This record gives sequence, C-alpha cells and structure tokens, in this order.
Amino acid sequence: MGVNDPGGTLNAVLPEQFGKYSLIGHLATGGMAEVWLARQLGMQGFEKTVVIKRARPELTDRDTTRRFLDEARLVATLEHPNIAQVYEIGFVSGSYFFVMEYVDGADLRRLIKSAIARRYPVSIADAMYIVTQVCAALHYAHEKHDLEGNPVRIIHRDVSPSNVLISHDGVIKVCDFGIAKAHQRKAGDTKSGVVKGKFSYMSPEQCRSLPIDRRSDVFSIGVLMYELTTLSKLFRARTEYDLLQQVVEARIPPPSSRVPGYPRELEQIVMRALAKDPADRYPTAQLLQLDLEAYAREHKLAMSSVGIAMLMKTLIERRTDLRVRGSRPRFNEQGEIEPSTGSSDRFALLADGSAPSTSNVDRPADASFMTPVPGRTAAGTTAASAPAAQPPARRSPAVWLVASVLAGICAGAVSLADHMLVGAEDRATASALTADAERIASSFDAALRSAQLRADGIATTPMLRAAIETDAATLRDLASNEMVFTAAPGESLEVFQFSAGKPVSLLRIPKTAPALQPVIGRDARVRSDGLGVTLAVNVPISGYRSGIAGGIVISTPIDLAAARHALDGHSYAASLTGLGGELMLADAHGEPGGPPVVLPVPSMGSWNGTAKLVATPKRATGLGWSAPARYMSSGLAVLLLLGFVASLGRRPRV
Repeated sequence: MGVNDPGGTLNAVLPEQFGKYSLIGHLATGGMAEVWLARQLGMQGFEKTVVIKRARPELTDRDTTRRFLDEARLVATLEHPNIAQVYEIGFVSGSYFFVMEYVDGADLRRLIKSAIARRYPVSIADAMYIVTQVCAALHYAHEKHDLEGNPVRIIHRDVSPSNVLISHDGVIKVCDFGIAKAHQRKAGDTKSGVVKGKFSYMSPEQCRSLPIDRRSDVFSIGVLMYELTTLSKLFRARTEYDLLQQVVEARIPPPSSRVPGYPRELEQIVMRALAKDPADRYPTAQLLQLDLEAYAREHKLAMSSVGIAMLMKTLIERRTDLRVRGSRPRFNEQGEIEPSTGSSDRFALLADGSAPSTSNVDRPADASFMTPVPGRTAAGTTAASAPAAQPPARRSPAVWLVASVLAGICAGAVSLADHMLVGAEDRATASALTADAERIASSFDAALRSAQLRADGIATTPMLRAAIETDAATLRDLASNEMVFTAAPGESLEVFQFSAGKPVSLLRIPKTAPALQPVIGRDARVRSDGLGVTLAVNVPISGYRSGIAGGIVISTPIDLAAARHALDGHSYAASLTGLGGELMLADAHGEPGGPPVVLPVPSMGSWNGTAKLVATPKRATGLGWSAPARYMSSGLAVLLLLGFVASLGRRPRV
C-alpha cells in the first residue's frame, strides 16, 4: 500500500518472529530502512545476536529498493576487521532485508557527548587509535577490487561520529555505506548538484557538489581527529546554508587555539588532513595513518584496544538488558526448539526506542459515547430526576499537613542528593589525583628508560672505549668527525675519565651547558630547579686497558605536559616537591575544595623516589540548583503548615 494509506504498513510493527530471526527490539529508523536487534536461533542451542536492516515497507519504489540492495551488496564484499560485516540478504513479508554484525557498544558521537558531559578528556593515544582504525577501514574500502581485479573506487561520503561504532572490548567498526559512491553503481545514484552526507563532516568539494575522490573521506577523518582531541565541534552554524558556507570558505582554527598546549607535530598532521584544497591533503587514508603511528612511536604513546575498552568502561554504561527476553527458548532432547506457550515468550526488556506491538481491538470509530455527560441520560435527553447540586465539600485540614510533609521530604531529598553527589565528586577527584601521581611517575620512568638506552648505546661504542684511555683532544676529534655523540634539544651530555678514582671531564656537549656531576657506576637522579624537571643518567665506560675507565652522563628534560593538563581539570593548585625545588604544575584557579593533599610519586625505576605531589582539589559543585530548591521546598513546607494550623481554626464547632 502507499505511504498515504493510513491503514497500510506505514505504522505497522514487525512481528516478534521475522523469518528465522527472533526480534528483540527496535534500534533506529532512517530515511530508507529500519534497524532492529534480533537473535538467530539454531540447532542444539545455537544462538547469535545480529542486527537486521529492513527496507521501510512504505518505500517500495524501484529506485529505493535498488539503492537498498546496492548498499547490501557493496558492504557484503567488504571483509575487514574494522568494517561491520553483512551476513545475509533476504526477503521476508514483502520487504528486503540484510543481516549485519552486532557491535555491543556505542557510536563515537555518544562517546564524545559523554566525555564532554563528564568533563573527562579523551587521551591523545586513545583518540589516535580510534582514528587509525578508521583510516585502515576506509583505505581498505578505497583500494577494494572486484573479482576480475578492477578497482571498485568506493568513497564512503558519510564519515561521521554516528557511523563509527566502538565495542566495549575496544574494537572499532565503520558502518553505514548507504550513500557510498562506487564505480559499479549506476550513474543515477550520484546526481550532479545533489549533496549527500552530514554537512559538518563533509569536505569543501563535497559541499559544492564537485567531483570527489578518496581525499574527501580523508577530510572527514581530519574532522573526527579534531573533535576527538579538542572535544569541541569544528563547524557550527544556525542554518544549513551557513554551515555549508563555513565548511567551504571559513578558515579552520588550529586545535591549539582551543586546547592550550596542543602538540605542534600532531596539529600539523590534523591541519594537513583538513586542507581546503584536496591537493594539499594526504592523498590516501593510509598515509595519514602512518603519520599518526609514527607520531605515537616517537612520543611513546601506548595505542591499543585495551585503552579503548577502559575508556568505554569509564564513559559508557554497559547495557545487559538489550538481549533479554521474558524466558529463553527451551530445547528438547533432539535439540529442536519447543513450541511457545504464549505469554512466556513475550519481551521482558526492549532496546532503546522500541515499543511492543499492541493487539487491535474492534471498537467504533468514535468512542466518546462511553464517557457519561453530566445531566444527560444514555439516550441523550435531560434527566428530570437529577439530584440538586450539592455545595462543595470543605477541604480537610489533613491535606495541608500531608502537603507540608511532602514539601519537607522534597527539601530533605534534595539535600541528601546534593550531599551524595558532592561526596562522589570528592572521591572521583581523590582518585584522579592518585592517577596524576602515577602519571608523573610514568613520565619519569619513560624518560629514564630512554636515556639509559641511549647512554648504553654510546658507552659500548668501540671507538669511545678506545678513546676513553686517551685525552680530551681525541674525544673532541671523535665527536667532530665520527658523530658518535648527539644531544636532543634541551639535552646535554658529558664524558668523564676516571684516573686513580678522580673524574676528569674530557668532553661536554653542548659546550655552553652547565657541568654535570659524575658518579662511578650506574645511577639516575631527578632534579627540579623550579622551572622544569631534569633527569640525569650515568653509565660507566670500560676501557680496553685495566685501570682506565670512564663514564657518560646524559641530562634530559622530562615532559610533564600531560600531567599539567590533567591536574588543571580537577585541582585548584598543584606542585611537585622533594626534587630540590618546588615546581608549579597547576596555578590557583576556581575555588579550593579542602586542604592540600600530599601524594608520593611512586618510584618504579632506579631514580630516587623522593618526589611528592602536593595538590589542592577543586571544590565539588554538586547540584547547582540544590540551594534554591531546598529553600523553596522548606519555605513551601512552612507555608503549608501554617495553612494547616489556620484550617484547624476555621473548622465548625459541633
């Protein structure tokens, strides 16, 4: 039946059983299809949760059906761990459908919203891992070839947070290739002047309806990376026209303008992906992925699905009721499903947005006659024997008392909820400060391992072991000609010769660097001058002749930008002590929530573990409206109590 037919299939609800699949609940409805959560049952207790995407029954025209089947056939050819797979295409009850992989988790849009609502920043490592997985999925689709070896030239055209699924196990899946452009599709699928996709994630050339290629998806990936690392919307406007104009013409603000201390190298990667001119962007999603992975290796960022799983556990509550029925199906001894008894197979809980079907009850079109009208009989005539109007009954004084008690209970409930929320925020802040101390220790240990590896590599060089037995001139020649010694920006190193137990400095790089303190044997020291933290590592150098030895000391600064950023979010003020000089990590801002707490920085390496984090937590906000609500409820309770007392005085005496 047509769309305008009120008695047709437009408002129909799918039956509980859909072919060989048992429906659990409705997930979403799009412009072309409905999405349902279902369970596939088989022999011997086989069970699998899947997603059924069914063409909307009111859209039965040939063009819509062809585009729906094109999407199913296109996605069915994509077999990649980061793309939601299609298992089956079928036809049931007059509608085409295809069965897709069920991802137990949430989409990226919900993850970002939850992070913003909870003020929980997504780490750069987690954001980069999500984006690299999206890059891998899209590059696979871009490079897809058919069975004859011809390139398919798939372009997703709708890369947005709602089409990136994240499971609770940390797996990333790209979905919804419904408007993807492929070389094999008919020319009518991509008409000139027709804009498809979400405007705020489309490339400038896609907004202008110009010819696009894979670089259009690269731009959309850049928008995802921008919003994940800044937790802010890149393009925002009141109307669609203003939004399109902003994407095409407006200058993109660098991420550092929204997040102070944003890594410069990462910003260059993001801005290249967001270049207005496709020729200035990454030519492929794989090259963008390789640059992100190289940045992660250089800065020792731990990117893994474990981190994503922990992030999901923190931000997204895991739902265990989406796949629960009133009772599980029963199997007989032969492994066959026993017939349903009726009420036991009804849904116990449905997915979000679903509604159980209601039975149609035969009733007249107008049931208003079932409501009696005062002063009239069932025949519609005026009743002659209607009783005289009675005076309104006087309100009982107990009503005032009950209302006063309820208002007082409301005031107490608001106070209790505010107290519990403040306590929960204080506990979360204390836990966050402990994590900050561990984060600082991790920075120390990472710098220590890196410096020791570099020092060991230099100390075991045969040319250096031979030169340690000579003099300073030989070492200077070795440093100038052989390039054995290199110092990173901010680093300094010094080579000592131990003769009769006394250290003699033979070489210092750079020459203007302050002298370093030599130590016999392996040692590591962490010091602060109030402006930064420096790690010094000493590694011995063994000469070839007995009695002559030396040592190399490398001094390198420790990057505490991540700790500063984290502390700035939940501490009024914070500093690092116990390293020779107090280093401020967070300036005083906001309102203090209590006295400072002192947390030891755990030493997991060989450096001296005397550092302490002194932090003053921020004041917990609780329920911002609790005080007005409490005062209003208390005042209302008093007024109602006065009304109760006054009503007692107005009661008639017998």
